[in-house]
Amino acid sequence: MTKQITVNGNQYPVKYGFNALRLFSNQTGIGLDDLAQLQDSMSIDYAIALIWAGLKDGARVEKIEFNMTIDDVADLLDEDQTIIEQCVGYFVESFVKPGDAEKK
Repeated sequence: MTKQITVNGNQYPVKYGFNALRLFSNQTGIGLDDLAQLQDSMSIDYAIALIWAGLKDGARVEKIEFNMTIDDVADLLDEDQTIIEQCVGYFVESFVKPGDAEKK
């Protein structure tokens, strides 16, 4: 299922699943073992790559053409910095199931 972000009146689908993780890993070289550590400290490069992966996969699922580069996503952030919070929130929602925090 996709979520939507809106930037300057334009809506973009976002999806975080294993395909988005694959895209992110391919883009950054981060392995699955290292993903859990990202929430403690995420560089701006990783944040932009994570947003890009979610946008790319959201477009794929919605069958919308996607040709944004990492630089294009950074430009979107210049227009609306809340995209980082929104997308990281969607990412966490996608992989943390209710009750997971209680089990720790």
